[in-house]
Amino acid sequence: MNAQQLSDIEACRSLVLEFAARIDNGQAHTLGELMTLDASFARPTMPDVVLQGRETILAAFSARPKHLVSQHLNLNIRIRLTGADTAEGHSMVMLFLADANDELVPGKGRKTGAPLLGTWTDTFVRTPEGWRFKDRRGMATLHA
Repeated sequence: MNAQQLSDIEACRSLVLEFAARIDNGQAHTLGELMTLDASFARPTMPDVVLQGRETILAAFSARPKHLVSQHLNLNIRIRLTGADTAEGHSMVMLFLADANDELVPGKGRKTGAPLLGTWTDTFVRTPEGWRFKDRRGMATLHA
């Protein structure tokens, strides 16, 4: 593997982490910067509801309850280049949710329920702006 391939893999891996960080930091309105205009997306909790197009995806995130606090842990991120400008990725996600209205306990944070475990299957493409999500499909696999 050469330096360019390693750089491409890292760019795609970084997209996976950045996607979660933006949601967790209340910046879901900026997720469009990580996607192609014609991207498709399905949440792990609704894998059969595939959203088509960047604007549709952003509208779904803007409808997310404002009191919802999330913490995503992305694990076992594997990226494979499938061409000079394409790649696929597979990763696991552990998602914790809490209510922002609940007490924030010093040294403990907010109370949360059991995590949801799932997977992401991603398709990435290189654009003039860099690597972007072309397709992102989630699937819940375990819950309490």
